[in-house]
Parts: sequence; C-alpha cells; structure tokens
Amino acid sequence: MAPVLVSLSLFLVLVARESTPGPRNAHGAAYDLRDSSLVLFGGAGTDRVLGDTWRWRFGAWHRLPASGPEPRTFPAMAYDAARGEVVLFGGNRVLFGDSTHPPAMLGDTWTLRGDRWARASGTGPSPRAEAAITYDPSRQRIVLFGGYDLSPDGRPRRLGDTWEWDGTRWSRAADIGPPPRSGAAMAWHPDRGVVLFGGSGGPLSDTWRWDGNGWTRLELAPTPGRFNTAMACDPATGRLVRYGGWDGKRRVWDAWELRAGGWIMLPLEGPPARNHAVLVSAPDRGSLLLYGGHDGDAVFEDMWELKDGGWTAITKAPPAPRVLNGH
Repeated sequence: MAPVLVSLSLFLVLVARESTPGPRNAHGAAYDLRDSSLVLFGGAGTDRVLGDTWRWRFGAWHRLPASGPEPRTFPAMAYDAARGEVVLFGGNRVLFGDSTHPPAMLGDTWTLRGDRWARASGTGPSPRAEAAITYDPSRQRIVLFGGYDLSPDGRPRRLGDTWEWDGTRWSRAADIGPPPRSGAAMAWHPDRGVVLFGGSGGPLSDTWRWDGNGWTRLELAPTPGRFNTAMACDPATGRLVRYGGWDGKRRVWDAWELRAGGWIMLPLEGPPARNHAVLVSAPDRGSLLLYGGHDGDAVFEDMWELKDGGWTAITKAPPAPRVLNGH
C-alpha cells in the first residue's frame, strides 16, 4: 500500500500546483484595482523560467489563457490606476544563468487590461532587469529607476537613470539622483511621494524621494542595508513597509516601517527569511500581500497577508528545492 499512497500524495500535490502559480521567485506582481485582484507574472520556478500570468481574486487563483510576454525573471511591473491596466517592462531571460545559459536583457513594454496582454510600441529604457518601479497617483505616471544591463564584455552593469510612463510612451526624466543600483525597492507614499530604498552594492541603506523634477536623499537615522527587499504602502496606516531581502550575508525575515525619523523594525513574526519575493498593497482588503521568493536553496510558494499589525498565512506550503540547471 505504501507505493500507492506515495503516488496518490504526489498526484494531489501536482494537481494543487496546477491551480496555483506554484513555487517561484524573481517574478513580477501588481494589484489590479479595477477588479480587486493580485496579478502575478513570470519569474523562475524550481527548474525553469516562466512566462505565465495569474490572477488571485476572492481567495482563488486563475491562470490567464492569453499569450503575452515571453518568459523572464525580474520584470518591472506596476498598476497604472489612471488607465486601469498593468504595465510590465523588461527583465532577464534567465535567473542566475551560467556559461550555457547566459543572461539576456529584455527592453519590451507590455500592458494588461482584463485578461489580454498588448505589446506597446515605441522606444523606452534600455534593456535591463531588477529595475525599481512604482505608480505615482499624484502625477498619474509610472516611475522606473535603475536596474542592471550587460556591458560589452558581458558583465553586469548597474544603472542610475530615471524614466516615466504616461500611458502611451516612456520619457527619460533624470540621469542624476541615487547612485546606480539594481534590486532597489520603490513605492509611493501619500506624504513623501515616490520613495526608493536600498539595492545592490553593499547592500545599500539609503532612502531617496522623487518629486517628478528630481531626487532628494532623505536624512534618516541609520538602518541596515538590503538588496532585493520587497516594499509597498500599507493602505491601512499610510506607511511604507518593507520585508526581507539580502543583508550582505544572508536572507532575512524582518519587516520595517518608514516613520518621521526613519525606519523602525516591526516586532512581527511571519514569513520565513527570503528575497526575490513580491509585496503589493491591496487597498480593498486594507492589507499587504506577499508571495513567493527563495532562500538560496529552495523556492517558496506560500502567500501571506499583513493586516491589523500581524502576518497571516493565506496559503502555506513547504518550499521546493531549486534545481541547479543554469536556468
């Protein structure tokens, strides 16, 4: 009976994963206010890079049947509330890659309205991955900063340019501001506007504000640096919250909140340590939603909600081992 039970258990796991995005990291996500759904795209699973699109609404996942962007990791993705559509830019065709599967940067722009992706025409930022992105409702613009591309010799090169999307085209908004970096976190704050934190190269611990004309570094109390941390505005408190990331030595599980004097660590227990996760604001739920990520050895497929001052696991599942195949 034991082999039969094992086979049945494996079958049930596979069936369950067919109805959910499954384990993944370095994916893109945005919250679609038009129909109150979390939209998730691409990223890397345990053994390959993905190009599927999912919506989470009313507690259930639904995979979109429509074709769209090709598989990629680290796309920049945000919801354009003025136009009622999700915007996706760029990414990398691999996750870590190797000599057989080298990095390949993408520079295409896509919009998702309803269940249909459309590729935008025109030029914009150069191909890149790990760019920071957010929507600025006060100016009805999507703001994109930095990321990394490849130098002529094939090595990663950090970028420090700022771009804005007006619903039709990209425009280069600034070349001066935060030092070049990738893997920074960026989100909109009702009092401070567009805020950027951390990123590669330390990792960094500086905090900056974009007002549409230029960048200003915020003078805040010192805080630990983070790379690939996830950040969003808590709709219940109006404060920025960031979670997890890489601190230069290990993945971390801590959550921080931006207040008047600086970043304050929150006394919370919740998701296990990870980076490459996504964190989005869900205004209709009055909460923040977190999905996926990895801890170096395994890829997560759990989903968590931060609400009323605490984390709740919406879905729990053990992390799946990552396959080292160069994807």
